[in-house]
Amino acid sequence: MTNPFRFSGPLPPDEMIDREPEARELLDLVEGGHSLRLLGPRRYGKTTLLRRLLDDADRSGMATCLVDLEDVLTLGEIVVRIERAYSERLKGPIRRTVESLFRSWNIGLSLGAGGFAATLQRAPQASVDAVLLRLLELPRELHRRKGVKSVIVFDEFQDVIAVRGADGKFRSVIQHQLEFASYAFAGSAPSAMEQLFSDPKRPLLDQAVAKNLAPLPVDAVGEHVEARFAATNRDPGAALSPLLEFTRGHPMRSMMLAHFLWERCPEGGVGEEEMWLETQEAAFRQARPTMRALWRAMPLTERRASLALANLGSPHVADNAAAVGINPNSVRAALEGLRDRADIIATDGVPRLTDPMFELWLQRRGVLAADLHGDETT
Repeated sequence: MTNPFRFSGPLPPDEMIDREPEARELLDLVEGGHSLRLLGPRRYGKTTLLRRLLDDADRSGMATCLVDLEDVLTLGEIVVRIERAYSERLKGPIRRTVESLFRSWNIGLSLGAGGFAATLQRAPQASVDAVLLRLLELPRELHRRKGVKSVIVFDEFQDVIAVRGADGKFRSVIQHQLEFASYAFAGSAPSAMEQLFSDPKRPLLDQAVAKNLAPLPVDAVGEHVEARFAATNRDPGAALSPLLEFTRGHPMRSMMLAHFLWERCPEGGVGEEEMWLETQEAAFRQARPTMRALWRAMPLTERRASLALANLGSPHVADNAAAVGINPNSVRAALEGLRDRADIIATDGVPRLTDPMFELWLQRRGVLAADLHGDETT
């Protein structure tokens, strides 16, 4: 029997847990001609929710596109990502219309045969700026030819901040498309998204309605896990409560722990406390390389602040700061750095590490266990 809990990569929209109010709100916004920006930590279900938005928009007769902009560094990459996204999503008459438009433009765009990436290889000096602007105009042309509105999602949009002038080019086109298209800009780095959309000096100032993605309701996660177990003749039993307490609504970690618990619960069986401990250990081993990489990528002051948060509480408390060796004057900057990447979130106004597995990794490490500069063996 196949394990019903997936945790690697975005979940299909039909497996979304208790995001129906958010899905309806986003659809209402785009149908009303609004653009939006959706902020949430990585592995928090943004892409799944956005795919649900696009599926709902498809059913409403709109043209849709999901563009992944993670780690883009050049305008050429942005063009290729948008072109590829249209190729992956468009079907039927709308796809044929786009193919016809690309041929008539004769600027190297294509929904197949290598597309603009091949054009760049043949002619590295191609006028990428002009191609990007033309590609961003596509919703207007679709509306003119087919009478359809478009919904375009840009995932991990904060990474365009590394491409000089990119946000200005987006603004120069989309500000004139209110009748033809709505845009969703999703990001996982609060500081960069704030800079793009709230800095008076940036072109996209106030160009999108702000929405934040919260943790999943714990009760909804519990109901989902129980239903999946029951459908496969299993019962999470006494292991469910500690699982929910540990994952505290983190979407990916909830599915990860449920996956490993299901593996240990035989058909017809009931989860027990010992089974939960084995589950947590298996998930910890799976996550350990990622936790180590996250740790090594952090500046030293952020490592120290994270240790305090996981083991002691707020590093603003003098004793906690002293225990992890952070200068009290550096605490604010360290916490801001963690918050900028959504590595911490506020729970009732109190900062806490976003990822419960990273918190566990740091707790097992301990405050005094190892040289902060050295490699980690936990």
